Amino acid sequence: MPIRFLLVLMIALHLANAGCGGGDKHLPSSNPPEYDPKKVYTTPVAPPSAPAVAKPAEPEQPSIDLPSLEPWPNEKGEWKKVPVNSDSLPLFKGIKGTCEALSKIVQGLGSAQLFAGAEGQALKKLLGTRAESLAQSLDQQLFETFKQQLGPGAVDCPSPAPTPARKSSVDDMLQQPHLMLATGSSHGSFQLAQATVPGGEREGYATTKGSVNINIPPDSVGRKSREWRIEEGNTPSTAGNRNGFTLVNGGYAKKCPTSEGIVEGDYEFSLIVHQTTTESGTSRTVYNARRVHAKLKGQVGDDAKLQYVDLDATLGIGRGGTDRPTLFSRQRQHVRFVPDRQASGLPSQFSNWSVSEWSSELVGATEGDSMTMLMLAVTIFSGPIYLDAELQWTTANTCVEITFTPATKTKKFVPSESTPVMTELRTKKERALVPAKFKEARERPREGNGRVSPREKESQPTIPATFTYQAPANRVKHSGFWVGAVSRAGVAEAKDGEWELADASYVLEFQSRIVSSEPTEPVESVAAGRVVLTPVEGKEGWYRGSGMLGYQTGPPPNRDPCTTLVMGHGTTPFDVAGMSIKLSERTDSAGHQTGSADIELHYLIHPTNETERPVAYVNYECVPGKVFPYPFFYSMYAVARGADEFNLLKGWTYVGRNGVVATKVLRGHCGDHCEDESVFTLKEVSDQTSSSK
Repeated sequence: MPIRFLLVLMIALHLANAGCGGGDKHLPSSNPPEYDPKKVYTTPVAPPSAPAVAKPAEPEQPSIDLPSLEPWPNEKGEWKKVPVNSDSLPLFKGIKGTCEALSKIVQGLGSAQLFAGAEGQALKKLLGTRAESLAQSLDQQLFETFKQQLGPGAVDCPSPAPTPARKSSVDDMLQQPHLMLATGSSHGSFQLAQATVPGGEREGYATTKGSVNINIPPDSVGRKSREWRIEEGNTPSTAGNRNGFTLVNGGYAKKCPTSEGIVEGDYEFSLIVHQTTTESGTSRTVYNARRVHAKLKGQVGDDAKLQYVDLDATLGIGRGGTDRPTLFSRQRQHVRFVPDRQASGLPSQFSNWSVSEWSSELVGATEGDSMTMLMLAVTIFSGPIYLDAELQWTTANTCVEITFTPATKTKKFVPSESTPVMTELRTKKERALVPAKFKEARERPREGNGRVSPREKESQPTIPATFTYQAPANRVKHSGFWVGAVSRAGVAEAKDGEWELADASYVLEFQSRIVSSEPTEPVESVAAGRVVLTPVEGKEGWYRGSGMLGYQTGPPPNRDPCTTLVMGHGTTPFDVAGMSIKLSERTDSAGHQTGSADIELHYLIHPTNETERPVAYVNYECVPGKVFPYPFFYSMYAVARGADEFNLLKGWTYVGRNGVVATKVLRGHCGDHCEDESVFTLKEVSDQTSSSK
């Protein structure tokens, strides 16, 4: 691998370790103007310092000059296919665990390549006794960065080399002015090595550094950030010198596949170096940049597992400065790779590799090797992102949900009745049908509660999977079946995979007739009411509700005009404070439904609003008296019931036909003042649209 690319990579690693967090700023949405080698790029002026008690202002981000990924109109050349040998991409065969994979990556990008080739050997000779220290430092930086990228699987991996005893020795070595004379050429190692400062500020320079997160789509997993470091000379000997570095790194993958099993993703790696050196009043500027922007498409299989990732990338390398023209090399590459789950997502194999490049003066073997290394870096770091996304879509009901026809809780319970249930899987976002394998169907709330068949079934977008559920002979709350599903768009199970018979929805009806037994107060009163019952949350089998009771009170047709007149009509509240309903239903040998009811009713009838007009005798003639309020129905009903039955009713009779669940009949004599018969009727609602959910 070319030495200048490795040193560029080392700069990126130092910047990654030097960054600090925070922010939501974005990169420019389009490429900047063509780089001007005569322009001096400076950091925006920072705002005045805040008072000591305030938090210091965050330094502004420096400008960023990305190499264009597409040729500009004034560039001459053309895109052409380049013959490739797939053996040139490492296949990571025979790796035993994440730590071995990490070691191979560090070797492939670090010290094993640092002194490769004639240029590498020249640098090693130049560094002398410091060469080993530089190699160890680079390997250690690569190891720490890649270890963090690879996540928990690499936590316990041993370091590939001991950390140099004096980290400052690397700083000293890279800061020595004689390196510029030794390397000479404008594109040599010095221009990048001098800018590589693993530690803090160099003597004679003021350093500004920072890091911001770059937003990724909210429906994605991953991370993207921009880090920068600016060194400005601040002494007479360094005035006018400026080193600027900007690193953009990261990407994302969508959390949910499409109905076709496609998981889109994106990854970008960019490293830009601006260096200005001033000597004897003359400034020289050097520009170096590496950039890759990849569009990714993961393919998910019918088992909901990631099969492979197709990567289409555009790559660019730019180099220029005061003493040379700004030149660019660009490539387009496609490769298919498979993230290895046993190696934290590292690519385990490559295929379908193709390369096209733009004819330019900068194209050559050196640039080609750098492009290949950039591509390899994208596969290394986007693989773990895709495995993180896989954890999302394989979490039940994150991306897909099961639908039933008829819908859950809409089919009324009928003992031992069989119901065909068409079952499909849809994506949550687009509501698109997905081919799916439904599995492990079983009865609920416990196995053997009814019967579901078959146990497994596959569906297609135009052919639902049909399961048949036979209800149990006895009603059990939550009777139904459970089923899970797996597909190329995700996994569904648990609540979204449950089908139930409708919870019973009840109404309580009330009718009453009271006839006075007093000859001097002939009166009859009838009343009727209806209360819709709703389940009480957190109390199994309990219901409550409120309604109105209508009443009509008056004398019989043949009333003696010399008797007390009681009359009135209207409505009064009828409240069910709580009603416990426990049923045991079954079908006998003759096919008839039988059962029993354990019901307890707590209720309240509010006072009625009738009037009473007594009669007085004056001179042997009956004279109507003054009208008084008299809640006849309420008072007579209360007297007839007594304290035990006025607010609490037990001992119901099970009916179980024509929608009637059970009844309770009350009869009384109002303390020998009346004859009373009142009937409570508990019914099951037949209209499933009003069923309790």
